[in-house]
Amino acid sequence: MTARNPEFQRQLWLNWRPSLLAWSVGLTLLVMALPLALSEPKNLPGMLSSTAMAGLWFASALYGSVLAGRSLAEEASQNTWDWQRLSALSPWQMAWGKLLGAVLPAWLYVLWFAVALAIVATFWVLEPLSVPHMLGLAVLWGLGLQTWAMNSVLMSWGQHDMPVNRRRAAVLPLLLLFFIPGPFLGKVYDGIFENESEPVLWWGMDVGGLGLAYLAGGLVLALGLLGLWRMLCTRLDVRTLPWAWPLGIVVSGIFAGGTFSGGLPAFLGSTAWIALLGTVYVALQHMDQHLRAWRQVQWSVSQSRWREALEALPLWPVSLLLGLIVSILVIFMPDAYEVEMMGALGSFSVLMYLQLLRDCLLLTGFALLAGKLKSPMVSFVIAWLILNVAAPLLAYGVAGVNGATLVQPVMSGWVNSIDASGESSTWNGVLPWVSLGIQILVVLGWVIHVFKDRVLGFARDNAASRI
Repeated sequence: MTARNPEFQRQLWLNWRPSLLAWSVGLTLLVMALPLALSEPKNLPGMLSSTAMAGLWFASALYGSVLAGRSLAEEASQNTWDWQRLSALSPWQMAWGKLLGAVLPAWLYVLWFAVALAIVATFWVLEPLSVPHMLGLAVLWGLGLQTWAMNSVLMSWGQHDMPVNRRRAAVLPLLLLFFIPGPFLGKVYDGIFENESEPVLWWGMDVGGLGLAYLAGGLVLALGLLGLWRMLCTRLDVRTLPWAWPLGIVVSGIFAGGTFSGGLPAFLGSTAWIALLGTVYVALQHMDQHLRAWRQVQWSVSQSRWREALEALPLWPVSLLLGLIVSILVIFMPDAYEVEMMGALGSFSVLMYLQLLRDCLLLTGFALLAGKLKSPMVSFVIAWLILNVAAPLLAYGVAGVNGATLVQPVMSGWVNSIDASGESSTWNGVLPWVSLGIQILVVLGWVIHVFKDRVLGFARDNAASRI
């Protein structure tokens, strides 16, 4: 590792010192001494094991995430990121070098707390406690959350490599730690501490609570590494085709569909919803980069550099296209939720993605006006609230359900659960599609007008300046 990864060598040189070993041992002993002094003899084994497990997870998940995020934040605050660009480091070397080298102090504490946990389990023979699984899950989830800490720092940089507050590095991993394990935390607990537990199925296989925890941890780590590699590619000016984002959505859909044990329809439905949320996220997260990206796409197309055009393409059209394709497949293999929502609306998921297309086009139009508007994001939010909240309420007050459906097809149909019989039902089933089609055409026309001014006009001005 050290011979082949200069970044790992650099992180060891920055983070390793002989006194660190003594400090980590001393602080671990001090923490483990607290239950010895504060607990009654009958409660001592349980308190010692709980303290060791808490220290194990705190070191790997929280402390490790802060150190991992700080390793990237300091590149910006110390103005050394340009040197990284000029180096021969690949994005994978940068990712693994920082992930393993910068977090060395945290892994020392993980080692000592794991040793303490093993000693407690050996001397007091705590039968229900599975030390190897506890250590394995702490390492797996710790690595995964550390990658997301680094991702959260890179996400907050924006278009320019600006210094960030290192405390932000712990926010996203903490959210993942507390919310992702929620649905199966009790099953995992039973798998570690109880001899018998109910079957936990994943794609029809009984993986148990522990198996589900390992699968989820592996998913968090794999997606974290994939996202970290992709964002480091961008920061190091290494261009790649936009295949990593849809791959991550599909892998997440496979995991979610397996937990629902609903077969292929569950996979398609899960993938469609994850693609929906992913499209919303990347559209909002990268809004300040849309103008630059579309100008790069236009220039690449004008030079017949099709690969560069795909590389510069914003991510929201990629995930929206994936979600639209999957939602069309859902029509032929609907899951239970889709069957419940279809009714007179036909395919609810396709209608939902068409409305998302309308909103993403609206967002792109405001993003292309960057420089003319004081805050394109605020302008978009105001326009979105008017179109999706204020206008439907006004239309409902004036013309009832039909009026609301005319302005907001998806939400009005969702809330009112239209009856599937009679002529009014047929009209209500056609109205959302017609209304949404007209809205998309109107917004698309406005975006094309802005595109001609801000992208094609920019290209013409540049060409004229060279003459």
